[in-house]
Amino acid sequence: MYRVHRPAGRFDQLSEGEYDQFVGLVEEFSRRLTGLLAEHPSFAAVEAGTKPGDVDDERIRRAVYLRRVRAGQAAQALLAEVAAGCAAEDASDAVWLGASLADLGEATGSSRQAARKRWPELGRIHRVRRWVSGHADDLVTVLRMVLDQAPRYTAPEGAVETLDRAVRALHAALDETLRSRDSGSVLDPGTGRPVRWRRLADAVDQHLRTLVELAGATTPEAETALAAARGVLAHHDSVVLAAEG
Repeated sequence: MYRVHRPAGRFDQLSEGEYDQFVGLVEEFSRRLTGLLAEHPSFAAVEAGTKPGDVDDERIRRAVYLRRVRAGQAAQALLAEVAAGCAAEDASDAVWLGASLADLGEATGSSRQAARKRWPELGRIHRVRRWVSGHADDLVTVLRMVLDQAPRYTAPEGAVETLDRAVRALHAALDETLRSRDSGSVLDPGTGRPVRWRRLADAVDQHLRTLVELAGATTPEAETALAAARGVLAHHDSVVLAAEG
């Protein structure tokens, strides 16, 4: 096993045996990935030819390991990219669960500013999540009001099916939000990721927005529902713009 230099401060709580176990897991996977990449034609190394003093199958074996060196570099880059993507996904989920940028900075041993620079999209998520969770009951009330008036909406010519899809999508999103609220957990049982506030945010920003852009009212009650929806969207957009500013 290649002896990995133990980074100071990152694994202080691990015993030598525990640290070696993790290193072994990573090494095993890295060698497997390198081997798989080395078999691909695109990782063929330049043939160096015969060297003075070559014996037996050295030339052939040398070519194999040069190929593995090239594949190993690609494996290293791929592992780093995937690990960074997983960390970004976990950071996003943490924010949907209520973590602040300061929390992320502390978790990564850096600052709030460093976390913002590393994951610039999380400021928006934090603001939207706080807005959605703080107005959840009001949002559910407006969504129900809008859906109750769905039979009394009209759509522009050629957009009837699009409006119908938006209504169905909004109805499904509301049902999922209510199921999540009644389940006692904010996590999706299928993926294990937090979905309650994300789903409600999507219901507003995607499905409700599409519906409001297309729907016309045929009754005063329907117009009242659409006016309430427009107010929700205006408030939502002010939060997003503040986050991006």
